[in-house]
Amino acid sequence: MRIRNLLCLLFIFTISCYSQNFWEKIESPTTDNLISVEFIDSLTGWAASDSGLIIKTTDGGDSWTTQYNNDSLIIVNLCFLNDQFGIASATSSLYEPFGTYLLKTTDGGNNWSSKYLRIGDAYVNSISFIDSLTGFAVGYPSFFLKTTDGGDSWRAVHRDSSQYAGWPPETVKFFSSTYGYACGGTRDAVGVIWKTTDRGDNWITLVDSSSAPAEPLYAIQFFDSLNVLVMGGDPEFGASLMKTTNTGSTWEYQNLGILWNPVDVGFRTAEEGWAPIGPRFVFLFTSDSGHTWTQLETPDSTNISYISFPDSTHGFAVGDHGAIIKYTYHKPNEVNSEPAAVKSFLLSQNYPNPFNPVTTISYQLPDGEFVSLKVYDVLGREVASLLDGYKPAGKYETEFDAGNLSSGIYFYRFRSGSFSITKKMLLLR
Repeated sequence: MRIRNLLCLLFIFTISCYSQNFWEKIESPTTDNLISVEFIDSLTGWAASDSGLIIKTTDGGDSWTTQYNNDSLIIVNLCFLNDQFGIASATSSLYEPFGTYLLKTTDGGNNWSSKYLRIGDAYVNSISFIDSLTGFAVGYPSFFLKTTDGGDSWRAVHRDSSQYAGWPPETVKFFSSTYGYACGGTRDAVGVIWKTTDRGDNWITLVDSSSAPAEPLYAIQFFDSLNVLVMGGDPEFGASLMKTTNTGSTWEYQNLGILWNPVDVGFRTAEEGWAPIGPRFVFLFTSDSGHTWTQLETPDSTNISYISFPDSTHGFAVGDHGAIIKYTYHKPNEVNSEPAAVKSFLLSQNYPNPFNPVTTISYQLPDGEFVSLKVYDVLGREVASLLDGYKPAGKYETEFDAGNLSSGIYFYRFRSGSFSITKKMLLLR
């Protein structure tokens, strides 16, 4: 009996250590509640607070500098295209004029311009820019706006006439310059997902009375153009998600049976994902692309709500009272161990990403197959063929050298038999 109890304690201790190995709390320059975080690579990132503060690091969180501070504003979210161009949306509910402000930088945050958005008693919940001119804003009570001049002017875009189309959107996110999703809804009523395939000029509603959850949706994760996960929920009903494997034609709804709900989600790899639930001091963790989830404690029981993975070996998350935690990947100890058999197809996110001009793409095959790996630009034109032939079962890496290609978003598509998957990468010169 003593041996059994000792083994049980050892098992619990091992699981506890495992959950803490990934994340560690790092020093923060503020005690403000941090409600947005954006990293473009493992070193360079920004965080913003509900007291009008924007801070920046260029050394992976070891030190931070204040770039903007206006305590009359709440910085709602950040969107950076590269190390120079960034947009932040902010709201004012204490000082006139009330409503939403757009903050913009073209020099990495050293200087920010501020512009009041004259959209009445409305508040931006989320912004997403696909290039330095074209961007989108969604928010309360219910609006979709588009800019084509870098945020100087905005116009409403079209939504279909579905009975759910007019509910409040919470988040907007694009997979490519033409294809994107938004999600939202209202607590104890309905969750809604919208989709566009024409650069955001028109949005269709992808839920109906049989598939709509009864709680809002907040976070969007693209695995590729076909596979998308959307997460949400409410404190009483619990966390939930919706998944599609066919670009939104059909959706599978799942309640996770875990109280409270995430408002953000980040995936380190296509398999490993983390969704923080701040008031519960836990992460929802998946190692199988969101099919199953478990709870892991945050370091020091920290209230964490927002997360960013710039690559597969680094992550950052922020929360209340200036909390900042950092993820550093540690390779498993492979001494005296046999390599595990490959059981499924896998295409990993390229690393580094963004890159200039060389990046590595990893993939694995459970069986010998004829495979192809090709790179395309945003117009769908093939720019490189990296693989085209037979490969035995196993794990592989291949390099992509962008050569003289210009900066921008590119897609790499892996095909093997009936298996096909596409991922996005960013070339920054």
